[in-house]
Amino acid sequence: MSDALRARLGELTRARRGVAPAPVAARALATREPVGVESFLPGGEWRGAQGAIYVHECLRSSLERRRDHWGRLEAPEGPEPDIAALASLGLEHALFLDLETCGLVSSTVFLAGTMHWNGSDFVLRQYFARHYGEEAALIEALGETAAAFQFLVTFNGKSYDAPFLAARAQVNRVILRLPPRHLDLLHAARRRWRDVLPDCRLQTLEARVCRRWRSGDVPGDEVPGLYHDYVRHGDAHRLVPVFHHNLLDVITMAEIARALCAPRHPDRPGR
Repeated sequence: MSDALRARLGELTRARRGVAPAPVAARALATREPVGVESFLPGGEWRGAQGAIYVHECLRSSLERRRDHWGRLEAPEGPEPDIAALASLGLEHALFLDLETCGLVSSTVFLAGTMHWNGSDFVLRQYFARHYGEEAALIEALGETAAAFQFLVTFNGKSYDAPFLAARAQVNRVILRLPPRHLDLLHAARRRWRDVLPDCRLQTLEARVCRRWRSGDVPGDEVPGLYHDYVRHGDAHRLVPVFHHNLLDVITMAEIARALCAPRHPDRPGR
């Protein structure tokens, strides 16, 4: 996670709470007590029939400079009916989604990152299970949000995110309502760039197509271990980069969708 983003998230938290940072840090160091995610990421507790979870929310414009193209999708050139339908309907009807799980198919989902367009800015929201027992509440909260949208937008979500959520909802006996249409950007990206890129991994597209470069990102294979460590010890400091990783993934999805609608440029690799 970049120092600038960590500092900005800290400013947002302190502004929301109206307290100075020094006493909090001093107490944590003096007593060596675990510091929860709320000390790093602004948000609040969500409660439903399945229990409570922590929800971190922020605007994309609080993390990076606003761009004129945010919230707009042009009609794509190629035969991409799902993208064309979303461009026609409007981006405000889409929910971008990315999951962080404990690795295996039968494991817990502990963080669900979403992003949607509210008419003037992108709203980033992260649903976080502070321990394994909050997974059911996370699925309930996510389903409540997702039911309001017409499109679910994921990257490899048809093979992973959607069936994973459905399986975990069944295990937890939670009713899950996802949007009726699903746009999986991985399949469209492969049709567009598989002949000009070494692979169509999300971070390859992020760098080669979207011209975005990450700093301080956490490797995906380390994510489950960081969450297990948080559950055991309660110190969220090492878990904060996982939230950052998740935010970058959903932001990149919007940029990939926009790039898929852009005209092809034979003189520019990846376009």
